Amino acid sequence: MNVKKTIKPMPLWESGLFFGIPAAIFCFSIYIVMPLLGEAGVNPILNYSLTLMGPVLLLFVASFVALKIDGYRLNWKIIKERFRLAPLRKREWLWTIGLSVFMVSGNFLLLPTQKWLLDTVRFNPPDYLPSTLDPRMTLSGIPPEFETTPLVILIVFQLSFLFFNIFGEELWWRGYILPRQELVHGQYTWIIHGLLWTLFHVFWWWNLIFLLPGALAASFVAQKFQNTTIIIIAHLVVNTLGGTILMLLSS
Repeated sequence: MNVKKTIKPMPLWESGLFFGIPAAIFCFSIYIVMPLLGEAGVNPILNYSLTLMGPVLLLFVASFVALKIDGYRLNWKIIKERFRLAPLRKREWLWTIGLSVFMVSGNFLLLPTQKWLLDTVRFNPPDYLPSTLDPRMTLSGIPPEFETTPLVILIVFQLSFLFFNIFGEELWWRGYILPRQELVHGQYTWIIHGLLWTLFHVFWWWNLIFLLPGALAASFVAQKFQNTTIIIIAHLVVNTLGGTILMLLSS
């Protein structure tokens, strides 16, 4: 099977669906399911597993389901080629490091835009949001919701969420969708893709401004090198190193 020849173009309206439906699922999960489970007294770890890890797990599964629907055989050779999972060469490592630094530093430099958006929009985030996600709270140490949870369970939860968050998003956005968009939008794909990926995060609307530069940069690099591995590593750095630095600065 010639993977490149069998990729189907994705017009803009279809891109809107492929970004919009996951965004709607996240909104429903966070703004409907999360408070209902909280009011029912569900353990915070189980609550977050269902409402946060559930949607990214769906993205992970949807990536492979989409390949199957498109007629691909799900063996490692085809998956690796279709999702552009290639080893990094020296030049790509340099771009990976640069992208990671740009995304982490950009997030911190633009972090004040959270407060500006909150003050401007005057639509406060819901009070039931966990402290790790509430932009109004300064977190230091273990989140209060998790203080009574055994450390081993916290570690398993965090590692599981990190895995499905990164691979669920990257296989879906950069692995599956981006190559299809390139057949329609050509050299400008990274702009459209980056804007749509930013808007996908509408459920954290107070983060949209500081997410935009990193989203555009990641989309540009992914298209330039045709290699999803770069963005997987950069995404991992941003989610781990960025969170650690933020916690240290606020402690």
